[in-house]
Amino acid sequence: MQISIFKIFGTIKSLFMVALLLVILLFATILSEYASFYKLENLQKQKELATAVYSLSREDLDISNIQFRGSNNMLKHEGEALASIYDYDYINRYSKSNTYINDLTKLQYAIRDFNIASASWYTQEEIDAEELQTRKEAFTKTYQALMTQISTVTSQNITFEKRRFLIELGVVIALLFIIILGTFWVYRRLTLIQKDITSLHAADHEEISEFATSEADTISKQMGRSVKSPMVQNPAYLDSVTGINNFKGFLHEFSDKKSQKVGNYTAICIFAIDKLNELEMQYSQEFTELIIKKVSFMLSLYRQHNDVIGRIEHNQFTIILSRQDKTSAINDCELIRKSVEETPFKTADGKDLTVTLSGAFVQKMSTQTLDEILKKANKILLKSIQYGGNRIAQLRDKSTALK
Repeated sequence: MQISIFKIFGTIKSLFMVALLLVILLFATILSEYASFYKLENLQKQKELATAVYSLSREDLDISNIQFRGSNNMLKHEGEALASIYDYDYINRYSKSNTYINDLTKLQYAIRDFNIASASWYTQEEIDAEELQTRKEAFTKTYQALMTQISTVTSQNITFEKRRFLIELGVVIALLFIIILGTFWVYRRLTLIQKDITSLHAADHEEISEFATSEADTISKQMGRSVKSPMVQNPAYLDSVTGINNFKGFLHEFSDKKSQKVGNYTAICIFAIDKLNELEMQYSQEFTELIIKKVSFMLSLYRQHNDVIGRIEHNQFTIILSRQDKTSAINDCELIRKSVEETPFKTADGKDLTVTLSGAFVQKMSTQTLDEILKKANKILLKSIQYGGNRIAQLRDKSTALK
């Protein structure tokens, strides 16, 4: 069973896209972990600032006031900075974020209470011993509450770090699995494609029986089809515009090949360019000759070794096909018609022009002469044109029908 190169590359693109998404997720977790490092550094700094304020002496209140006010401002700033670092902690923002926000809020309240208590404790106003003791107790209580909350946030961060590690581990395992599986799968498929390309490159237009990929098989068939009529050597047998057989050359090649045909089904297909007279009146000769050459090229492209092609009249292109069955023959004729229809033509004013073909398909019996089959095909071609063109008409059940 042949595989499709297009599907292979589609799968490769999908693998790379999944891997890219996993790498982005891994990068987000690493960035989140980087933010976590700054959180721990920030918390440690807050602890050091609070401890430094708590350790100040009341012996020289002027100096102590200067020190604690500076430290308290820095402590407040670090608390606000911790909240901004959270914006880059993507993992924790989307997993139990309310718990983390609550802990940050409690920490900010603890910093505020500690700053108020430290301002009361290092006051320069004269207060009695009882009030001083009360303020000392409040100062100690807020300090301990702040230390407890910093420890809580630090401890909570350990839980977040464990969750982050599990996510990173899962992403890394998934990436490793995709890389290992993708490497073997892609290597095998690309090896098949490489072998097919090597075979096509070395084939020198010889027919190869088996290909791993369907596209290589199609290319091989097209490579085996000549652009020119190999049997014709005399220039008098060639059409001056297209380079393929004229009517004389067509008869000559058919006469040489009729005893060499391979297969059990022979058919003839005649094509005419729809509304060629109108095109010749509307556009330049150079442009209409380009259209005629394109039609002739399509006949040549789908021509196999025992086929005969020719431009037997101004607007009549004929191919005699020898195939294994009728389906193969009519399919090739349809491919010729579709190829011309899908070929873009640009007019002198830059507009797109679609050119179509009408065709007639007739089976050739061994008892029929070429002249008889050409007359029958011409009658069927008129039917194809009368039904609007851009189709191939054929005989069916002794009546003319359209395919």
